[in-house]
Amino acid sequence: MHPALSVIFFTTLSGAGYGLWFLLALGVLAGAPQPASLRLTALLCGLALVSAGLLASLSHLGQPQRAWRALSQWRSSWLSREGLLALATFLPAGALAWGWVVE
Repeated sequence: MHPALSVIFFTTLSGAGYGLWFLLALGVLAGAPQPASLRLTALLCGLALVSAGLLASLSHLGQPQRAWRALSQWRSSWLSREGLLALATFLPAGALAWGWVVE
């Protein structure tokens, strides 16, 4: 199997971002003392990694107008489903960030 370089970047960068979010969530759930600046920095770094991974996955399409078509084919494409679910994770991450900022 020889995956495209963009899929490798998508998997690696997104995985690192989600891993960072997961470790951050574990720390919060465990009640570990974390400065607000560390929490927001980790959340934003995870956001940057996940976003870079998503952009890498869409870059192999060659033309920007194909990105919407790629995401709309969720019934037949595993990459499309993975991309949509990755985009959906921005909602809880944003809500968490908002809660920390308002706090």
